[in-house]
Amino acid sequence: MLASQAVKNANPKTIIKKFLMSEFYVIATPIGNLQDITIRAIETLKLCDVIICEDTRVTSRLLEKYDIKNKKLLTYNDNSDEILRKKIAKLFLTGSKLALVSDAGTPLISDPGHKLIQFLRENNVKITPIPGASSVVTSLSVAGIACDNFLFIGFLPSSQIQRQNSLKELPKNFTLVFFESANRIEEMLQDLLKIFGNRKVAIARELTKIHEEIINDDLEKLLNFFTNNPDKLRGEFVVILEKAHRSEKKLTESELIEEIKESYAKGLGIKELSQNLAEIYGLHKKDIYQLALKIGKK
Repeated sequence: MLASQAVKNANPKTIIKKFLMSEFYVIATPIGNLQDITIRAIETLKLCDVIICEDTRVTSRLLEKYDIKNKKLLTYNDNSDEILRKKIAKLFLTGSKLALVSDAGTPLISDPGHKLIQFLRENNVKITPIPGASSVVTSLSVAGIACDNFLFIGFLPSSQIQRQNSLKELPKNFTLVFFESANRIEEMLQDLLKIFGNRKVAIARELTKIHEEIINDDLEKLLNFFTNNPDKLRGEFVVILEKAHRSEKKLTESELIEEIKESYAKGLGIKELSQNLAEIYGLHKKDIYQLALKIGKK
């Protein structure tokens, strides 16, 4: 009997049982150097029948490197719909073992796939992570920038107005981590300088590859660096912007009032905004609290 006929004719109780027994692997792959893969990831890829990926050509190179053969590769990207997700779910009923990989690094970190994971969870499929490389954590580990509390933002909007508006909404007391492409990195750095001032930043490019480079300097100097070295504008970049220091900026009362109003507009409560602004600007929390009470939510 064909697999499709078996699925169609299967007893509903059998289908539910098979879904409950199903396991779906989310496997981290190298971010550049193909040797940066775990033994467990290799063994799991060998175990699977179907590997869901962004680009079959990229995944094929990885499989060839580790002599992993006879695997069905299925493309899944931002344009994939529920029809494909249902098709993937039905593969479990044929007894297939499935895995999800991205082109580089850990899946779902600025990659497609969350709708697929959610869909499978709703159908009682067990999701098993196989951890490994991530450009976010790799960059933070060598940035030389405080990362005790950081926010991963990913790619900002391509429009300058939208990009600047997004940056204005971000908190100043977190180190911020972005992804950016080579053709927009200079514009992005200019926007960071405009919104946050001349703060320290680390930029990682070509991670784990031959031309790997991690640069740590202030925004103005890095802008000059890329202006004078256009050959460095290649590949994808991880940009890490250092959080504000307590003594970084002294506010006038009118500036503080504007900060309080902006915090209210973001939906922060009076205690939370008082704590945040006190940490960022080195002010007394009680003074901010009293001023915020006078202003109120308008």
